[in-house]
Amino acid sequence: MTPKRRICTRTFGLNNGTHIPAVGLGTWQGFGNATETEKIRDSIIHALHSGYRLIDTAQAYSVEPIVGEAVRSSGVPREEITVITKFIGCDPVAALQNSLDALGLDYVDIFLMHWPCTLSPDGKRGQGIDKPPTFVDTWRLMEGCVGERCRMIGVSNFTQKTLDALLRETTTIPVVNQVELHALNPNLKLVPYCQERGIQVISWSTMGGGAEFTPRAREILTNPLFQQIAARHECSTGVVSLSWAVQRGVIVIPKSSSPNRIEENIRLVTLNKHEMEGINNAHRIIGRLRIADHIQGMQRGPDGKSTFLGWTLQDFGWEDAEGNWLT
Repeated sequence: MTPKRRICTRTFGLNNGTHIPAVGLGTWQGFGNATETEKIRDSIIHALHSGYRLIDTAQAYSVEPIVGEAVRSSGVPREEITVITKFIGCDPVAALQNSLDALGLDYVDIFLMHWPCTLSPDGKRGQGIDKPPTFVDTWRLMEGCVGERCRMIGVSNFTQKTLDALLRETTTIPVVNQVELHALNPNLKLVPYCQERGIQVISWSTMGGGAEFTPRAREILTNPLFQQIAARHECSTGVVSLSWAVQRGVIVIPKSSSPNRIEENIRLVTLNKHEMEGINNAHRIIGRLRIADHIQGMQRGPDGKSTFLGWTLQDFGWEDAEGNWLT
């Protein structure tokens, strides 16, 4: 008989001496989709009562007021909860105030630059890599935000290329880098790169969330490779993916509105070496998938190159000119 799985209380150290939970709750419900506010609030409160101590959100998710309400009404002391939010733009000072106002909290624990690229003044399209202000300019302004209202700062969707550029110019190393990471996009090079520099990696779409953009994302939950591992551990394929990431030293932030699934996602299993290697190699057997390639908002630049938020895959550092994946 398989013993009952315990709540994961593992934490990872950050480069400023603090610690962060290995498992948190994500709050992305679809771009600008905050219609089921009661369900979102209840899921956050249930997660906090189930042992979660990390909540991840963003201005672009349009749910910061709900997140703040849930944190305040949960009964869990604020100092026990790590709250992460993200902004898109080039004015982090104003963005931080906007988030604090929306959340109704005195401070955020970690404030992230959501993408290295900036948006046009109307916020409706991405701007090219050569369009100022750069992410380095924005980061320098973020450094001034650190204090009582913003305990730590980090980045999201950065690669070795963009981090190299940032680290050459900065005196403050990001505490975290939140990136798309799952079995079909495992970031086998990016994760150790970040870890060697004291940057903690947070994974989004660890379980293949993104089926609304591409059906292939479902393979992370339905492929026999993951189903067989899940059967051996008497858990879901989602838990297999989460456990694989955490064993690599990566933080996970699965989203769910199901109380049972919320409780399950924080009870991880220990995968053996063979299982870890199998998942590490899944992208070679099943095929690579970058969910970001399929997200609405992909554009075509004036030169005919495919862009995401105004940047090419080479601009991001996701691929080289020959199409080889770099992360």
